[in-house]
Amino acid sequence: MKHVFRRVAAVAAIVLSTGAAQAEMIDFEQPVTAPFAPMLTHEDVFLQGSYAFLAFSNASNAGFGDLVGAMIDGNDLSMCSGVVCPTNNTSTFYGALNDGAVAFSRLDGQSFAVNSFDASFIGGMGSALPPVAGLLRLQGFTSTGATMSQTFQLAGPNTGGELGFGSYQTSGTFASTNFAQVYAFGFACNAGGTCNAFSTDRGQFALDNISVTAVPELETTAMFALGLIAMGAAVRRRRQQSV
Repeated sequence: MKHVFRRVAAVAAIVLSTGAAQAEMIDFEQPVTAPFAPMLTHEDVFLQGSYAFLAFSNASNAGFGDLVGAMIDGNDLSMCSGVVCPTNNTSTFYGALNDGAVAFSRLDGQSFAVNSFDASFIGGMGSALPPVAGLLRLQGFTSTGATMSQTFQLAGPNTGGELGFGSYQTSGTFASTNFAQVYAFGFACNAGGTCNAFSTDRGQFALDNISVTAVPELETTAMFALGLIAMGAAVRRRRQQSV
């Protein structure tokens, strides 16, 4: 029976050293339940896989019913009648509208890292857009309250006048940090290169295919590993008692 105990102890050691990493792709294909779905208003909460999302406005006078986002079907862009949406995505994606922001975290409370995502600017109808139409900023908060951010440039229209998704990867310390919650919000840029957030109602963006990896906190992992060791010891004792 010693070999059984050794195997359990070995598994526990691996769990302690690596954690049970959980990779997931948030693709926004899960149906959303909200009062005005697929439109999303201030403080609407919706679920996607193992994650909860909060759509909200940063305006001081924001209230119930204020439009801040939408779940957009890339095969039917009729929802984009008042804005210019990206045209190179045929799946469902999240669109942040009217300077709206979105925050997301895991349902089980575990921390997670953001690896990559697809994003595009969403333009205002009839407005000329510069080569860098806007910025997308991710701001992460750790379980200890520390925060850091990373900002990404969103391209303007292509030669055909259409906006499109690009693929982005996080990097450096931001990429290697596990966050309890991540905010995403947009900036609108003008031809002079000045970019503003939360002041123009044009800081709009589309978001899709967020690659995230969750790793249980050390305390949770240690408890799981100790449980495995205790289980192996119990099996060994029962075996010895039956001999």
